[in-house]
Amino acid sequence: MTWFIQASVRLSFRKKSHLGERLFNLKIISMKKQKIEVPEKIRYISEWRDYKMFDYPHILNKQIPGCGFTEFCITNDEDTVLCSPRKILLQNKYDQHQDDVFLVVNTYESEVGTDKDLTKYPRVRRTFGYKKLNLENIKKAVKQKEGFFKELTFKISTYIKGCRQNNRPVKILVTYDSFRMVKDIIRHQDDLNKFRVVVDEFQSIFTDSKFKSDTEMQFVYNLQGIQRVCYVSATPMIEKYLDMLDDFKNLPYYELDWEAKDPNRVSKPKIITRNLKSVYMEAGPIIKDYLDGKFEYRYVRDPESDSEKDVKKIESKEAVFYVNSVNNITSVIKRAGLTPEQVNILVANTPENVTRIKKNLGAKYKIGTVPLRDEPRKMFTFCTRTVYLGADFYSDNARSFIISDANIDTLAVDITLDLPQILGRQRLRENPWKDEAILFFKSITTNNKQAKEIFDKKLAEKERKSLSLLSSYDQVAIENKGDLSEAYLKLAKMFNYKDDFVAVNRVKVGDKTILTPVFNNLVRISELRAYEIQQVDYSDRFTVFNELGKVGGVDDIEELEKFFKEYKMFKSRQDKLKYLCEYCERVGNTSILQHIEEKRFSDYINILGLDRCKSEWYNPFHLDKRLSIMSFEDDKILEELKKEFIVGESYTNKAIKEMLSVIYKRLDYKASPKATDLEKFFKLKHCQMSYNGKRLHGFKILGVK
Repeated sequence: MTWFIQASVRLSFRKKSHLGERLFNLKIISMKKQKIEVPEKIRYISEWRDYKMFDYPHILNKQIPGCGFTEFCITNDEDTVLCSPRKILLQNKYDQHQDDVFLVVNTYESEVGTDKDLTKYPRVRRTFGYKKLNLENIKKAVKQKEGFFKELTFKISTYIKGCRQNNRPVKILVTYDSFRMVKDIIRHQDDLNKFRVVVDEFQSIFTDSKFKSDTEMQFVYNLQGIQRVCYVSATPMIEKYLDMLDDFKNLPYYELDWEAKDPNRVSKPKIITRNLKSVYMEAGPIIKDYLDGKFEYRYVRDPESDSEKDVKKIESKEAVFYVNSVNNITSVIKRAGLTPEQVNILVANTPENVTRIKKNLGAKYKIGTVPLRDEPRKMFTFCTRTVYLGADFYSDNARSFIISDANIDTLAVDITLDLPQILGRQRLRENPWKDEAILFFKSITTNNKQAKEIFDKKLAEKERKSLSLLSSYDQVAIENKGDLSEAYLKLAKMFNYKDDFVAVNRVKVGDKTILTPVFNNLVRISELRAYEIQQVDYSDRFTVFNELGKVGGVDDIEELEKFFKEYKMFKSRQDKLKYLCEYCERVGNTSILQHIEEKRFSDYINILGLDRCKSEWYNPFHLDKRLSIMSFEDDKILEELKKEFIVGESYTNKAIKEMLSVIYKRLDYKASPKATDLEKFFKLKHCQMSYNGKRLHGFKILGVK
């Protein structure tokens, strides 16, 4: 049985025998999977001069988001068609490279509603305007689409001609949905074999199938026969699912290895877990703290300096919430009393969402865009799955908050696929929260648990019915196949694969489009994955920790549980810190810090060090004071000192301390004033002064250093 597309053209893969000519260092893991070691000092693919993609169809696991692979595809010298699953991502890339790329804007293409909760929408749905359509309306719609195609053909042809005349590479940005048009245009205007087709975030072919499986199926079909295809992602679909599809299971699979040559090049994510009660109960207090100016802050040491003074305080004045529910987002915004000037709402730009936002919040609230590097950002950003992939956030202080509820389909975050993507959205390395997120999660409840045997039975029944429907199609007379195909197409659209997996594939033969019923294995796989996420990954907190461990977010679960059992027994912050420091010293690392709720402990240990914490008897008051001193800007102190202390004058030690005490208090500088503090800012000469018959020690100020 052919699982995916029956009567499809089988891909033939041409493997080059001269891999030794490549400048890559390949480590063969198996017949189909190989690692490519990234050279030292390379942070972005564009810095790797010798990097080239293979010419045969292959999968590339780039391993880390934000490594600049998309940027490389746009800026290299190859003719490229870059395919993306999201309009908003292409728009973001276009805004960064307007003069170098052609963005396909298809007004007839619907935005995918990846933030729609399918469990709360009726399964029965009609095609748009189905009952109202008459012959004249159909002819008009067809004519409009033909006109659009002709216009697009002219624009792409003109763009390609201009690139050829100016000796520039062709760069076309297009969604999965509109790829077929671009493919047809290039075939008639140029040589398609000259082009590299890059399928960015290709795991979306699988994950989006629950929302638009027919589109994804057609996209894969239209990629068949194209030789130079690269399926790329930092979080590829789990291999066991890839092996279920004929079009992917035999593809060469490459992984970029960033750690082999430089173990410190890949930052380990910090995922702080919290129990989820409700979306607003978690988001509300966070929003209030931001509005009240109670910003989380971090002390960051300059990595290029050995000086203790090269430490600065960074406050988080921006919060990004990842909540895959438009209703929940609008509810939080409304209850928190946030204004349009305070929020950026990044959701699928569908009429449904536009209406919902307007109805729930008012006409002034709009669906936003991802700000460019130099554009202003708002205090609060709310994101659905629409921007989990590929969006570039350039904030030096934003924190990430993720909501995941396994009991609600739309709110169940895929830990393996979604979480690394979310952590990769913040691009700036100077952001101390770049690789960190707080995950509020709720495991599957008893009422929502489903036994594996029951699920398997339902799945088997849908498979049986699908094969029966396909068998019926094979047996009918050829003159009736078209009518039956149309009937199957209507059923798939109306019931959204509720009872079977039969789809209808559109195959263009000459000027005709042939409808052929097929087994849509993408839908089947999406159901398998949905069950695994909700019923297995979120079975309980231990299974969640286990999945987090796979993406580097959690250490040994048993060790973690053992630590917190002891840690929670201590009541005072001082005792907790002492136990924490002793634990870190005993195990030889500080990875446990990502799970500690006490906000300041990470700064004490990472900035001041374990020895300093010990010498201060683990006293938070003394340690806060020390951090404040280290991070304070000397220029602020000097400006105040120059106002109070006059060059050429002499001051007693007592007078200096009293004057410094006033200045320090004014600046909120935590240090204890000493007369010798002036040595840091002024040229001094020790002297003695007579006062009431007593000889007092002091300093004469000779000048400013």
